[in-house]
Amino acid sequence: MISLARASTLSLVLLSATASLTIAAQPGAPIEAAGPVRVINAATEADAATFYNSAQARFAAHDAITGLAALERVLAITPNDAEALALQAIWAEQANDAVTRDAALGRLADIDPPFAQTARDVINGVDAAARIVPSTSPAVVEASPVAIVILGHGLRDDGTMAPELIKRLTAGLAQAYANPGAPIYVTGGAPKRGIIEAAAMQQWLLDHGVPASRITTEDRSTSTVANAQNTTRLLQQAGIEDVVLVTSPSHVRRAAANFAATGTLVAGTTTTDTELAAFLAPYTKAQQAGIRLEATRAAGIPKSKQAPPPPATHTGSGDSPAADLLTTLTGASGSLEPVQ
Repeated sequence: MISLARASTLSLVLLSATASLTIAAQPGAPIEAAGPVRVINAATEADAATFYNSAQARFAAHDAITGLAALERVLAITPNDAEALALQAIWAEQANDAVTRDAALGRLADIDPPFAQTARDVINGVDAAARIVPSTSPAVVEASPVAIVILGHGLRDDGTMAPELIKRLTAGLAQAYANPGAPIYVTGGAPKRGIIEAAAMQQWLLDHGVPASRITTEDRSTSTVANAQNTTRLLQQAGIEDVVLVTSPSHVRRAAANFAATGTLVAGTTTTDTELAAFLAPYTKAQQAGIRLEATRAAGIPKSKQAPPPPATHTGSGDSPAADLLTTLTGASGSLEPVQ
């Protein structure tokens, strides 16, 4: 028996493929049923998407605590949501909540082991990136094979390279001398006046004596996230996991976190001297929120989810007593069925 304080006077027959159920009610009276009744809320997946999007909005505002609370509501509805579990682990680390982080990683490992590793890559990558101390000296690396990845900086409107991009190429050339057997990847795809960034970078290296056989261009990306994703695919095709990243001091930690999130191991970094002194201190936990957010994007965790449409459910006409009772029991969208 279930009691419904707001029930209207009505008599309703609900049919399923295997059974029928008659519910009769008077105002304020209990509802008598031939057997136990289960309320099916068809809007739960839509609710989960709403809470997921709310969590991501809070993370974008660097509010880990409120975002994690929204994820709790997601997982109460859809406990096997791998993306929500990954975010829970990643942002619990930001909130210094090791218990929640480890529980989410453990649950995710049961559901989707490769994605659990991706979440760990983000967590470990952000931590390692935060501790990077920018340096203009070529990195000393023992990993083999290792590639040198020079990140683009955008061309000027007339298609020429900005001074900072030339500085990055100069730093990359020094790293190439330090690792003479390492292939060089230049990454950037935003064209100006028909000139693609990676092509301009390649030509600069050729003009400075680097053999064409050492250079691979990644010419589709227009952001650091895409730099990491697209370059990692090229590296994987070549069987390379370790890289030395070459960029600017203001950019190196974000870039390193993004590459780690895609599964590439950052074995070392070297930077230009631009505003070097301003970026020597490791990132605090608060400063890590920005690179953590972007690393989740590089890992392929969706920024938002679209709520699925509610399933079509026969509830009678919109002004019928049956529709009134169904709305009272389940909300705007839902159904009743007998427990088998």
